[in-house]
Amino acid sequence: MDIYNYLKKDHQLVADLMEKLLAAKDTAQRETLFAQIKQELTLHADTEEVTFYKAIQEATRSQNVQEKIEHADEEHKEIREYLEKLSSTHVDSEEWMEQFGEFKHSVSHHVEEEEGDIFEKAQKYLSKEQAVQLAKDMDALKKKQKKDLAAA
Repeated sequence: MDIYNYLKKDHQLVADLMEKLLAAKDTAQRETLFAQIKQELTLHADTEEVTFYKAIQEATRSQNVQEKIEHADEEHKEIREYLEKLSSTHVDSEEWMEQFGEFKHSVSHHVEEEEGDIFEKAQKYLSKEQAVQLAKDMDALKKKQKKDLAAA
């Protein structure tokens, strides 16, 4: 599997979890699903930045590509801020649901740009072999971080 399919798989997992959360009727189920979403997105963003984004930046000095990566990093920061806000608000409140809707939109927007603009640029600068290796690297890093979280 290459990095593009790996990232799409991650994106779909989070989208599915979000839909399950929106359909959940009880608080405990919502809390559990939100905890999963938070962990998946945090691991995804952290490992994506040090593998995929870093590789793209090292492969080119194109100002346009650098700006796209900086924009994606800003979107990751915004998503982390939403996760913090949502974590400090009660999951059953109307405010939480409104925030979650904005958060979901922000994540969808980021995924759309990433799978479009960034993937397109990356495919120009990264070889097929690099793309396969990056998927392996990101997966290994995610597994290590999950293991570290479980041990903490």
